[in-house]
Amino acid sequence: MARLSRFVTVVALLGGATVFLSACTGGSDPVASPSPSVSTVVTPSPSLSPSPTPLTDDELLALIPEDARGEDFLSASSFAKFFVVESQAILLDGDDELFRTVSERGCTFCEASFATLNAMRDRSLTVSGGDIIVSPGLASRGLQADGTWNVSFDIEVSAQEFVDSTGAVVTSNPAESLRVGVVLIYKGSRWGVVDVGSEPR
Repeated sequence: MARLSRFVTVVALLGGATVFLSACTGGSDPVASPSPSVSTVVTPSPSLSPSPTPLTDDELLALIPEDARGEDFLSASSFAKFFVVESQAILLDGDDELFRTVSERGCTFCEASFATLNAMRDRSLTVSGGDIIVSPGLASRGLQADGTWNVSFDIEVSAQEFVDSTGAVVTSNPAESLRVGVVLIYKGSRWGVVDVGSEPR
Protein backbone atom coordinates (compact mmCIF):
# COMPACT_ATOMS: atom_id res chain seq x y z
CA MET A 1 0.00 0.00 0.00
CA ALA A 2 3.64 1.58 1.85
CA ARG A 3 5.74 4.06 3.27
CA LEU A 4 2.13 4.04 4.36
CA SER A 5 1.03 6.05 1.39
CA ARG A 6 3.81 4.98 -0.97
CA PHE A 7 3.40 1.17 -0.87
CA VAL A 8 7.06 0.41 -1.48
CA THR A 9 8.10 1.30 2.05
CA VAL A 10 6.59 2.40 5.34
CA VAL A 11 8.33 5.28 7.05
CA ALA A 12 7.65 4.58 10.71
CA LEU A 13 8.75 8.12 11.68
CA LEU A 14 9.24 6.92 15.25
CA GLY A 15 12.86 6.27 14.45
CA GLY A 16 13.02 6.49 10.68
CA ALA A 17 12.67 2.72 10.28
CA THR A 18 11.72 1.60 6.80
CA VAL A 19 9.79 -1.51 5.85
CA PHE A 20 9.88 -2.93 2.35
CA LEU A 21 6.91 -5.02 1.32
CA SER A 22 8.15 -7.22 -1.49
CA ALA A 23 5.68 -7.83 -4.27
CA CYS A 24 7.97 -9.52 -6.75
CA THR A 25 7.24 -13.10 -7.71
CA GLY A 26 9.20 -13.39 -10.92
CA GLY A 27 6.10 -12.86 -13.04
CA SER A 28 4.90 -9.73 -14.77
CA ASP A 29 2.59 -8.72 -11.92
CA PRO A 30 3.43 -8.08 -8.28
CA VAL A 31 1.67 -10.37 -5.85
CA ALA A 32 1.18 -9.34 -2.24
CA SER A 33 1.50 -12.45 -0.13
CA PRO A 34 0.10 -12.89 3.38
CA SER A 35 3.72 -12.82 4.59
CA PRO A 36 5.64 -10.30 2.46
CA SER A 37 9.39 -10.12 2.99
CA VAL A 38 10.55 -7.18 5.06
CA SER A 39 13.95 -5.61 5.44
CA THR A 40 13.16 -3.91 8.75
CA VAL A 41 10.35 -4.92 11.06
CA VAL A 42 8.04 -2.30 12.51
CA THR A 43 6.65 -3.57 15.81
CA PRO A 44 3.05 -2.45 16.23
CA SER A 45 2.35 -0.64 19.50
CA PRO A 46 -0.35 -1.88 21.91
CA SER A 47 -2.62 0.87 20.60
CA LEU A 48 -2.86 -0.93 17.27
CA SER A 49 -5.45 -3.40 18.52
CA PRO A 50 -8.77 -3.45 16.69
CA SER A 51 -11.12 -0.57 17.39
CA PRO A 52 -13.40 -1.32 20.40
CA THR A 53 -16.37 -0.19 18.30
CA PRO A 54 -15.74 -1.46 14.76
CA LEU A 55 -18.11 -0.49 11.99
CA THR A 56 -21.11 -2.75 11.56
CA ASP A 57 -21.50 -4.47 8.19
CA ASP A 58 -24.29 -2.04 7.26
CA GLU A 59 -22.17 0.99 8.23
CA LEU A 60 -19.21 -0.41 6.32
CA LEU A 61 -21.21 -1.18 3.17
CA ALA A 62 -22.55 2.38 3.19
CA LEU A 63 -18.95 3.66 2.88
CA ILE A 64 -17.90 1.28 0.11
CA PRO A 65 -18.69 1.91 -3.57
CA GLU A 66 -21.56 -0.21 -4.89
CA ASP A 67 -19.38 -1.85 -7.52
CA ALA A 68 -16.99 -3.08 -4.77
CA ARG A 69 -19.46 -5.18 -2.77
CA GLY A 70 -19.90 -8.40 -4.74
CA GLU A 71 -17.85 -11.60 -4.71
CA ASP A 72 -16.30 -11.49 -8.18
CA PHE A 73 -13.12 -10.15 -9.76
CA LEU A 74 -14.61 -6.84 -10.91
CA SER A 75 -15.80 -6.13 -7.36
CA ALA A 76 -12.46 -7.26 -5.93
CA SER A 77 -10.68 -4.90 -8.32
CA SER A 78 -12.93 -1.98 -7.39
CA PHE A 79 -12.47 -2.66 -3.68
CA ALA A 80 -8.67 -3.01 -3.96
CA LYS A 81 -8.41 0.32 -5.77
CA PHE A 82 -10.75 1.94 -3.24
CA PHE A 83 -8.65 0.60 -0.36
CA VAL A 84 -5.37 1.82 -1.85
CA VAL A 85 -6.74 5.37 -2.17
CA GLU A 86 -8.36 5.15 1.29
CA SER A 87 -4.99 4.22 2.85
CA GLN A 88 -3.71 7.67 1.90
CA ALA A 89 -6.83 9.34 3.26
CA ILE A 90 -6.13 8.14 6.82
CA LEU A 91 -2.88 10.13 6.76
CA LEU A 92 -4.63 13.25 5.58
CA ASP A 93 -7.62 13.24 7.92
CA GLY A 94 -6.62 10.77 10.64
CA ASP A 95 -9.87 8.80 10.39
CA ASP A 96 -8.78 5.16 10.41
CA GLU A 97 -12.07 3.47 11.36
CA LEU A 98 -12.86 2.16 7.87
CA PHE A 99 -9.24 1.12 7.29
CA ARG A 100 -9.17 -0.81 10.58
CA THR A 101 -12.47 -2.55 9.96
CA VAL A 102 -11.42 -4.03 6.61
CA SER A 103 -7.82 -4.89 7.67
CA GLU A 104 -7.30 -8.56 8.44
CA ARG A 105 -5.25 -9.65 11.47
CA GLY A 106 -1.62 -10.16 10.44
CA CYS A 107 -1.72 -7.66 7.55
CA THR A 108 1.84 -6.32 7.64
CA PHE A 109 1.02 -3.33 5.46
CA CYS A 110 -1.96 -2.45 7.65
CA GLU A 111 -0.02 -2.69 10.92
CA ALA A 112 2.78 -0.54 9.53
CA SER A 113 0.18 1.97 8.34
CA PHE A 114 -1.29 2.24 11.84
CA ALA A 115 2.21 2.61 13.31
CA THR A 116 2.92 5.48 10.93
CA LEU A 117 -0.36 7.19 11.76
CA ASN A 118 0.27 6.81 15.51
CA ALA A 119 3.77 8.26 15.11
CA MET A 120 2.36 11.22 13.22
CA ARG A 121 -0.14 11.84 16.01
CA ASP A 122 2.52 11.49 18.72
CA ARG A 123 4.82 13.98 16.97
CA SER A 124 2.06 16.31 15.70
CA LEU A 125 3.10 15.80 12.10
CA THR A 126 1.04 16.69 9.07
CA VAL A 127 1.41 15.41 5.53
CA SER A 128 1.06 17.11 2.19
CA GLY A 129 1.07 15.53 -1.26
CA GLY A 130 1.19 11.80 -1.79
CA ASP A 131 -1.91 11.86 -3.95
CA ILE A 132 -2.66 8.44 -5.44
CA ILE A 133 -4.00 8.18 -8.96
CA VAL A 134 -5.08 4.73 -10.12
CA SER A 135 -4.06 4.25 -13.74
CA PRO A 136 -6.86 3.45 -16.19
CA GLY A 137 -7.23 -0.10 -17.41
CA LEU A 138 -8.27 -3.47 -16.06
CA ALA A 139 -6.56 -5.06 -13.09
CA SER A 140 -4.99 -8.51 -13.44
CA ARG A 141 -4.75 -11.77 -11.42
CA GLY A 142 -7.88 -13.23 -9.80
CA LEU A 143 -9.07 -15.98 -7.47
CA GLN A 144 -6.20 -18.00 -5.94
CA ALA A 145 -6.06 -21.67 -4.92
CA ASP A 146 -6.23 -20.74 -1.22
CA GLY A 147 -9.52 -18.86 -1.67
CA THR A 148 -8.01 -15.37 -1.58
CA TRP A 149 -8.25 -12.92 -4.46
CA ASN A 150 -5.16 -11.16 -5.82
CA VAL A 151 -5.60 -7.85 -7.62
CA SER A 152 -2.71 -6.11 -9.41
CA PHE A 153 -2.86 -2.64 -10.98
CA ASP A 154 -0.76 0.47 -11.61
CA ILE A 155 -0.77 3.72 -9.64
CA GLU A 156 0.94 7.10 -9.75
CA VAL A 157 1.87 8.72 -6.43
CA SER A 158 2.80 12.39 -6.19
CA ALA A 159 5.71 13.75 -4.12
CA GLN A 160 5.00 13.95 -0.40
CA GLU A 161 6.30 15.78 2.70
CA PHE A 162 5.86 15.15 6.43
CA VAL A 163 5.99 18.44 8.35
CA ASP A 164 6.26 19.07 12.10
CA SER A 165 4.48 21.76 14.14
CA THR A 166 7.24 24.31 13.40
CA GLY A 167 6.81 23.86 9.67
CA ALA A 168 10.06 21.92 9.27
CA VAL A 169 10.08 19.01 6.83
CA VAL A 170 10.82 15.81 8.77
CA THR A 171 10.97 13.51 5.76
CA SER A 172 9.91 13.53 2.13
CA ASN A 173 9.18 11.02 -0.61
CA PRO A 174 9.60 11.55 -4.36
CA ALA A 175 6.86 10.94 -6.90
CA GLU A 176 6.65 7.30 -7.99
CA SER A 177 5.02 4.98 -10.50
CA LEU A 178 4.15 1.64 -8.88
CA ARG A 179 2.60 -1.72 -9.65
CA VAL A 180 0.49 -2.69 -6.63
CA GLY A 181 -0.69 -6.14 -5.54
CA VAL A 182 -3.56 -6.42 -3.05
CA VAL A 183 -4.62 -9.76 -1.51
CA LEU A 184 -8.27 -9.88 -0.44
CA ILE A 185 -10.60 -12.36 1.19
CA TYR A 186 -14.39 -12.25 0.90
CA LYS A 187 -16.08 -12.49 4.30
CA GLY A 188 -19.74 -13.23 3.73
CA SER A 189 -20.84 -9.72 2.79
CA ARG A 190 -17.64 -7.72 2.46
CA TRP A 191 -13.96 -7.78 1.54
CA GLY A 192 -11.07 -8.00 4.01
CA VAL A 193 -7.49 -6.97 3.18
CA VAL A 194 -4.94 -9.73 3.79
CA ASP A 195 -1.92 -7.65 2.65
CA VAL A 196 -0.52 -5.21 0.11
CA GLY A 197 2.74 -5.20 -1.80
CA SER A 198 4.27 -3.22 -4.65
CA GLU A 199 7.19 -2.75 -7.00
CA PRO A 200 8.42 0.22 -9.07
CA ARG A 201 7.25 0.39 -12.68
